[in-house]
Amino acid sequence: MQLTSTTDAAASQRTGRGSVLAQLDNPAAAAVIAFLGWLAFVLARWQVWAAGRISLFIMAGHVYSGPAKVPHVPLKGYDGQFYYRLALDPFNWHKTAYGITMDSNYRYTRIGYPLVAWILSAGQHNLVPAVLVVVNLICVTVMAWLGAKFARESGRHALWGLLFAAYFGLVISVGRDTAEPLADACMLGGLLAYRHSRYVLAAILIAYGAITNEPILVVAIAIAVTRLYQMYRRTARPGRADLVWVLPGAVYLVLQGIEHVVVKGKAGGLADLKQNFTVPFGAMVPAIYDDFRKMSWTHLGLYDFNVIELIVLVAFVVAGLLVLRSTTAPLHERIAFVGFILVEMVFASSQFWASVFGDGRTYIDAFLLAVIMLLATPASAAAQADGTGKSGLLAASRVITNKHLAVLAAIAVAVLILVARRRILFE
Repeated sequence: MQLTSTTDAAASQRTGRGSVLAQLDNPAAAAVIAFLGWLAFVLARWQVWAAGRISLFIMAGHVYSGPAKVPHVPLKGYDGQFYYRLALDPFNWHKTAYGITMDSNYRYTRIGYPLVAWILSAGQHNLVPAVLVVVNLICVTVMAWLGAKFARESGRHALWGLLFAAYFGLVISVGRDTAEPLADACMLGGLLAYRHSRYVLAAILIAYGAITNEPILVVAIAIAVTRLYQMYRRTARPGRADLVWVLPGAVYLVLQGIEHVVVKGKAGGLADLKQNFTVPFGAMVPAIYDDFRKMSWTHLGLYDFNVIELIVLVAFVVAGLLVLRSTTAPLHERIAFVGFILVEMVFASSQFWASVFGDGRTYIDAFLLAVIMLLATPASAAAQADGTGKSGLLAASRVITNKHLAVLAAIAVAVLILVARRRILFE
């Protein structure tokens, strides 16, 4: 016997669904979901690929690491071995220590992540491999929490913040002990703090992000450009807001100076520029051509993954560029977005573009700022301040609906799952 009408039942179901979504419209919900998802990846990679040896996440190779400290992977290994080396003692800047030799001087000034791991491990070397993984797991959780705050500030549901933790390159960061999660958690926190005029907190977070992974300096430069222009136009005066670009720059320069004095050889900043940057599109175009040429077309091989990841990255970056005039994101965030595209993509060397094992982790900041641009773009034409600028490539009245976001999110999550599966099964 039917006790309620079908109309009432449907309304009840809609109300139920709405109440669940309402309960999930909270940064904490996004953080919990991100934590559980990334925890599942860590546990699976630990048990399947690493066979229960968490120290394999360090990816220590025979070329730079001696056999006594950690299990080895073939050949050179990966960047995690250098973060691990500094996490054992972040103040030991000898070229070789604890059986691990630094490959370049710029490694010493990426000290933020190792310093946190060293503090949390209380100097106990046997705890460092696990702590490095835990720190990254916490940081991707924080990224989702902060992303949810960005979404809420743009009038969108908090769960859209999960996009910030859905970048496929984070699989490498979390699975190989590299510094991007901490650096980007600092960057996102710094941007939010700056939005709310919490300048001291913003300056500290962005400064720490810069000494964790130096591309975060792009944010400080973007803020400097906007502040100096405002001063030039006499619409602003020097003040506490300028700490947010002065402090990161000063801290980075001081650290570079210490490195130049303590460590022999080429200065870390110069080594970084020489190895990681090239002429515009000089590495990008040949690498993309090479990836397409070497695709297998019959199964997902190394170059197939490169192409798939490139398509997703370009989709987000192009979408972000198309709303550059429509977005309500502050000017310094828009400038930072363009800056990250230039630094991490256009000028990036073949060390990144020719890689088949990095899964695009170095392009993460361009992706994150693209998401910020998209979230801050009005969801309907009615939400726009005016109806002008509807035509042209960079129209001023573009909208990004939830359906638009859903399509992009579905693509990002699908590729994230593909890449995570690959790294659970293989190196």
